[in-house]
Amino acid sequence: MPYYKQLLLFFTILLLPINNTTFAQANKKYELTKESDTLHYFKYRKPIIEKLKLIQPEENKNFFRFSSEKYYLELSDESNKYLIYADEIWDSKRTGEVFIKQIDLTEKQVDEIKKLITFLKINEIPSDNQIKDWVFGYDGITYEFELKEGNKYSYKHYWTPTSQQKFTESNTINFFVTKIDEIIDYQNNNRKFVKEVPYFTWTRDGVSWNAVTIINKENYSEYKKYKKLKKNN
Repeated sequence: MPYYKQLLLFFTILLLPINNTTFAQANKKYELTKESDTLHYFKYRKPIIEKLKLIQPEENKNFFRFSSEKYYLELSDESNKYLIYADEIWDSKRTGEVFIKQIDLTEKQVDEIKKLITFLKINEIPSDNQIKDWVFGYDGITYEFELKEGNKYSYKHYWTPTSQQKFTESNTINFFVTKIDEIIDYQNNNRKFVKEVPYFTWTRDGVSWNAVTIINKENYSEYKKYKKLKKNN
């Protein structure tokens, strides 16, 4: 075997125990269910959960969370709410500033959501990579479902259910998403949110689209002065 291949094999073997140890440490406070897709959670969702200060599975708290690049909805004994947020973009880069809008859910909304979860048996549907007929692509919207009960934690996701063929799991997820949007009045609250975002250019979840706040020439001039002053300070 050539020397460079021997060296590559050595480092591959050397790194395996480190990865396993890191994974074990990250999950030492809870037990993952077999259908959970942990790689997706740690790579894409955990940083956002931390930024929004939502419940993390390491905490000794029960919760249900439904999320996407549209909003993050969380039910728990502490609070029932959903969050919409925007990361500021300046000079084609994130500035580190984030605008977060929290909408508290009413008892009626919480009750409707819980009944919907139970009726559709949402927590029994496996993650999309375990569903035979589920297809994947590069563009689209991914929905995540998290459930923490005691020390059991489940994390599942579904890539663009509206792009799937019509079968039981895709139909169920599509119906759930549509109903949740209706229950929490998402369309109306999102319109209000867009008007309130204090940034000229912003993004959400690092997706490939930027939302731009349309302001007049005078406001934009003042905004640039504000950004320059803030940068110098």
